[in-house]
Amino acid sequence: MTAAVLAGVVALVVSLLSQLVIRPVLIHRSVVDTPNHRSMHVTPTIRGGGIGVAIAVAVGLGTAAVVFQSLPLWIVAGISVLNAAIGAVEDVRGLPVRVRFGLQVVLGLLATWVLVVSMSASFWWIPLGIVALVAYTNIANFMDGVNGISSLHGTVVGGFYAGLGVAAGLPGVTAAGLVVAAAFLGFLPWNLAKRRMFLGDVGSYLLGGSLVAVAVYAAFSGVSFIALIGPVLVYVADTGTTIIARWRRGEPLHEAHRSHVYQRLAAGGLGHLGSTAVVSVATLATGLLGAVVATAAFPFQVLAVLGILLVLAAYLGSPRLLVRRPRL
Repeated sequence: MTAAVLAGVVALVVSLLSQLVIRPVLIHRSVVDTPNHRSMHVTPTIRGGGIGVAIAVAVGLGTAAVVFQSLPLWIVAGISVLNAAIGAVEDVRGLPVRVRFGLQVVLGLLATWVLVVSMSASFWWIPLGIVALVAYTNIANFMDGVNGISSLHGTVVGGFYAGLGVAAGLPGVTAAGLVVAAAFLGFLPWNLAKRRMFLGDVGSYLLGGSLVAVAVYAAFSGVSFIALIGPVLVYVADTGTTIIARWRRGEPLHEAHRSHVYQRLAAGGLGHLGSTAVVSVATLATGLLGAVVATAAFPFQVLAVLGILLVLAAYLGSPRLLVRRPRL
């Protein structure tokens, strides 16, 4: 446990301090997110801060890999950084959708295959790993639209995975979760400061890739798959229902928009932090209920499943309940 905490502290410090070097470089290269009519921000903002978070994840996981002499932890670090690198290219130069998708599929294939071989897992995991990496990378990218949401998501889900590692007596899983949580926590002050920075695609790709990599590593280590998917259900539900609604309205699915639940909450009066808080609380709730489903006996499992459905329904319906309506 001490070694896991050490790796987390290293990631936190690197994430906090690396932006002192990275921010001037991004300003010099004019890596700026310029707002448009679909943006949730109103002033041009430096993006690409996820580079520092990626460095923090790499250093933190590298520290844990050395301490635990763990090849899988090196692999988790590699998956996270390579996925972030795809996002970095998108930030700086842009990539066609097909190229991004193809790179993600190839990375998902190679990453899951290497983890399967190194941890002697079933090869049936490979197609699931590919789908998980591609899907959640893009989900994390879609959900990165208000201040603090991605940093807190990484902190909450990474911390939850660390807790699952503690409960299962798996220090490697604990370290991996703590590193991801600490790295994203370290970026939060930069994102919320007056002269704020955005993670950029490098950060949202890192978020999706690192959480999937840690989850697959944890599943291969013996952690319940059901417990691992609990804390990501809010992101999946928001993105899934939004895509279906836009498809039914005949809207282009690849265009930027402001119709996610979290975006409607932010625009409707809760603001960035209020929306982020609602998402984070719902994420924590589904995570805890997912752990109950994975560990409890009947009838508590059924009650926990119903609880998850209730939380998701409440979240998806929250704009109707929490958004301010104009007075007639």
